[in-house]
Amino acid sequence: MSAKTIDINVEDTQLFKKVLGCLAIGAIGDNLGRPVENWHYKNIEEKYGRLEDPWADLKGGDTGFDVGTDDTALGQILCHCYIDKGRPILVEDYAEYWLKEMNPIKFFFCLRNTYELLKMGYSPRLSGALNIVTGSGLMAINPVGIFNAGDPESAYVDGVNLSSIVQRDLDIFIPGIIAAAIAEAFRPGANCESVIDAAIKVAPAKSIITFDKRDPDNLKDTLIQAVEVASRYDDVFSAREGLYEKCLQYAAIDPQEVIALTFGIFKASRGDTRMAVIGGANTGRDADTLGSLNGQICGALNGVDSAPQKWMEGLKQCSGWDKFYETAVKMTELVIEKNKKTQQRVNQIQSMMQ
Repeated sequence: MSAKTIDINVEDTQLFKKVLGCLAIGAIGDNLGRPVENWHYKNIEEKYGRLEDPWADLKGGDTGFDVGTDDTALGQILCHCYIDKGRPILVEDYAEYWLKEMNPIKFFFCLRNTYELLKMGYSPRLSGALNIVTGSGLMAINPVGIFNAGDPESAYVDGVNLSSIVQRDLDIFIPGIIAAAIAEAFRPGANCESVIDAAIKVAPAKSIITFDKRDPDNLKDTLIQAVEVASRYDDVFSAREGLYEKCLQYAAIDPQEVIALTFGIFKASRGDTRMAVIGGANTGRDADTLGSLNGQICGALNGVDSAPQKWMEGLKQCSGWDKFYETAVKMTELVIEKNKKTQQRVNQIQSMMQ
């Protein structure tokens, strides 16, 4: 994909604001929840009251881009793969960029396991099957939603396929659901309800088979229950008690729990960017991922201007900001080129039908 074919200033477009919002607010939410990962929300309240400043506990330098966790870093790797290939990508393409860009020491052990398997020559179509199920597939799938902007069904398929590099079972289907929601958020006229509906539509209704008994026993009903619970509350903070009661699983990194809490908080926030990100981070459990996913979805839905100014000012002070911003520009250019090619094919088909 060549930027020379782009005849507009992409940075002036609403699409760019949504792409940058999806990436940047996701990174901000990642950083906001980082200090309280695996905490109970009541313990967060006792120590912090409410976490609202993403930069209060910034340590810097631990991901290569000095904000956030492996969630943000892995999302950047996936973006770079899309940009350099300039087309829909295969899991083999993604594996190439894992080996090219990843510093495995900075990532959670299941991602390090995949890295080592790839390094030894295992196929990326097998590496995920050799992992335990965690939330590592779902946390950085947002570039798939960006690439498939406005097309939730294609985003779901790509999300399932690409996440198989690191995961199996639950955490290949859940990334597809999240990618579909983000793709819907890019659609003109999308809103909180349409994003949730897009997620529920693609969610599998087949029973989950795992070592423990689950209720609900499928992902479609999991989402429906989480949204129904959240709808009983007036704000994200009061919703946490009900979501804890109905949505928690055996561990905070269980992907079924993560997706339920993500969409529960998103529903309780009514799609408000600030409240969704703060609510996600202050829910505890997998707090960095909950803050990040809500930032990704709301950033795609509402655009980068929906983030508080101080949040963005802090992000721009990070040492990796220039490269991060450039990635957002190039992802926008890629989506524009992709849509041009799609329209050309539509025109060709229409001409053949005349």
